[in-house]
Amino acid sequence: MRWCKVLVVEDEVPMREQLRLFPWRTHAFEWIGEAKNGLEALTIYEEKKPDIVLTDIAMPFMDGLELMRQLKSVSSDVQIILLTCHNQFDYVREALLLGACDYLMKGAYRDEDLVEALNRARGRLGKTAGPEEPHRYEVQQAIQYIEEHLHLPISLNEAASHVGLSPNYFGIVFRRDTGSYFQDYVKKLRMDQAAFLLKNSSLKIYEIAERVGILNYRYFTDVFTKHFGTTPRDYRGSGA
Repeated sequence: MRWCKVLVVEDEVPMREQLRLFPWRTHAFEWIGEAKNGLEALTIYEEKKPDIVLTDIAMPFMDGLELMRQLKSVSSDVQIILLTCHNQFDYVREALLLGACDYLMKGAYRDEDLVEALNRARGRLGKTAGPEEPHRYEVQQAIQYIEEHLHLPISLNEAASHVGLSPNYFGIVFRRDTGSYFQDYVKKLRMDQAAFLLKNSSLKIYEIAERVGILNYRYFTDVFTKHFGTTPRDYRGSGA
């Protein structure tokens, strides 16, 4: 297994301390340092060349999105994992279109979620689609289509048809560029949008389920609980 160097970029001290204590080496990752904002991160990147950057979105001086743009202009292979709050879903969408590998919601993700995101990033190293690689545009268009139709049932066949690729080939290039199977990717977006609405709206839980394209309330509750480790009702009442 390839060892990978990870840089943490986070302006909140408690979050940096929490990540510092994560058992990086147990999972074949090397924590090479931390930065409080994007400007510091760029300096450290030039010196230590991490494989993966785990970064917050909202930070002083330079936010996570601008940091991502700067890093991708230097190296298309560097993998970015975003740390987000429940009210930053629009920024997550932009980051995914820019090529972010994954994102984790603060207060909701578990250690196994972080390990999964890191392993996905490791798997993409050396395989990231560059500007010349075919069908990167189609995948970005598919992501936009998913986001605009998240309130509806979405199938791989529909998305493939929308971007003009065969379903089988689309599934291959979608996984190549996102690191996720199509349905897993859609489910994650649905769950994180649901979490956003639970914290930022007065909609009833069944209404939120419908907003994210799941008409069966019981099924929505089961999927949400499995994804976040807590029920929608408890998540809404928590301080996460």
